[in-house]
Amino acid sequence: MAPYSPTTTKSFAKLLETAFSVHYSYDHQNSFDQTAQEARLTTLERHVQDLIKWQHSVVTVLSRALTANNNQQTRASPVETAKPVVDVPGTPSAKLSISTKAFDTAKVEQKVEPAVSVKEISLPPTPPTEIVADPAATINSQEILASDVAIRILDVIQGYGQHIKSETETSEQQGLWAGRAKFLPKVELYVNAGQPIKMILPAFPWKSINRVDKVTGALPDLGEELALARLDNLCRDIKEIYQHGAEINIATDGLVFNDLVGISDDDTWEYSVALMNMAASKGYTGIKLVRVMDLLNITPGEETTKEMYMETVEACRKEMEAQFENASEDVRKMIEEDPDTLLTYRGFIRFLETDLKHSEVAKTAKSGRAFRVCVKKIAMGMMMRAESFTKIIQAKCADYVRLSIHPSSGAVKLSIPLIMQSTGGFPKTPWHSSIAVSVDGSYRTVHSKDVRDTHDLIYRHNRPYYYRERSVLYEWDENKFDLEHLYPGGLIVRPKTAAAATEGLTETDLTKLRELARIQPVVKTQGFSNIADGEIAA
Repeated sequence: MAPYSPTTTKSFAKLLETAFSVHYSYDHQNSFDQTAQEARLTTLERHVQDLIKWQHSVVTVLSRALTANNNQQTRASPVETAKPVVDVPGTPSAKLSISTKAFDTAKVEQKVEPAVSVKEISLPPTPPTEIVADPAATINSQEILASDVAIRILDVIQGYGQHIKSETETSEQQGLWAGRAKFLPKVELYVNAGQPIKMILPAFPWKSINRVDKVTGALPDLGEELALARLDNLCRDIKEIYQHGAEINIATDGLVFNDLVGISDDDTWEYSVALMNMAASKGYTGIKLVRVMDLLNITPGEETTKEMYMETVEACRKEMEAQFENASEDVRKMIEEDPDTLLTYRGFIRFLETDLKHSEVAKTAKSGRAFRVCVKKIAMGMMMRAESFTKIIQAKCADYVRLSIHPSSGAVKLSIPLIMQSTGGFPKTPWHSSIAVSVDGSYRTVHSKDVRDTHDLIYRHNRPYYYRERSVLYEWDENKFDLEHLYPGGLIVRPKTAAAATEGLTETDLTKLRELARIQPVVKTQGFSNIADGEIAA
């Protein structure tokens, strides 16, 4: 019999992960039709053949597990009694009965009990062979636990993702994260080391240059506030099941593109500083900012100051451009061959057509066709920089879980919407849009020009911050009351002055709040003399 080793356990665990990955979506869909069920079981049947060759290791592992559990040596019985069961967390049910005959032959029977959620793998009775536990080769329970925790962590991360359906995707693959298996070993490394799970997200460059039709201004607003809250919530959800938690490193790509679209280095710097001040004010300790110069070790071990930033931006751009020998040809080939790269390129063109509408590029273009040619040229330049930046991240952060704000198939990264939309669609990014708050408390990423006639522009922190739907329920004296919209939805009302706090809320105010509470996720008050702090009942 092949001796047990931690490597055997790992290999067997990988086979189980592969065998059941096709069933993962069951937990999230609650049910599926008979055709989809049969397709899943057919796929599972193929993987079972791989599991057969590990039968010796399986029985050995189970025997030693029982030995450790009973704190004594166990001898196998030739009589078939209750079969040992392996419970695989996070997998839907299918009962696999593996029969053995003196370990020289094996057959696999697949039993499906209709309308029953199965979650077991039944293994064969211990063969009529004496198995004595080897004290020097005990079960590495830490490895088994790490794998289980890593799977649960990936469950959480996947819950924040949203992917587009690829042309080759089958109905049974809907809802699955195509790149999930790629990240399992990375997460296991952090769990085994007892360290926070590290994720990296290239994002948050600057506010769009089109401050006429798209965004509220040059600094972060409610869009970034909601986006940071969602990222922090992801870290908190991981902390719920893994004591060491997680951290999200925002790889700010502002200097990667800003010179191409006409945004100054100064605006880019100020945006990033305001973003991290926002995160700090909210207590989002799991969110970090990583700059290009940090990744390139141009400023090793030092906190980047504005002066250092301004002195090193050009060196960073030259380093990125050096990543490709024949940049244009390489990127064009990637666009032709890789669906995710094509999606990103089309996304660049789409936002550039609106971003540059009021820029010098549009003013100097002699025709619409000339403008579009210029837009495509800039988009290609952005693609070359983006791919260079990606290469740098892959080299410097190889063990990080890669997140993305771009829609993708999910093959090499997890596409994560930063602001969930009630329509279910993938949202615009907060730096390319404004936030429209509906009377029911939901959020939409919009271009400002599309809501000016139906929404009021609301100021916070002495700058334009978001658009709010016009409604009698939102008519409050702005000199007395502060209305703060919450993540992921809802409202809290506070007094702005000591006099307003003492005066309290009128019956008319409370009627509005009760009506808002009827249609919004949650409505709260805080700081008024005549009503306790807390949630308002509808």
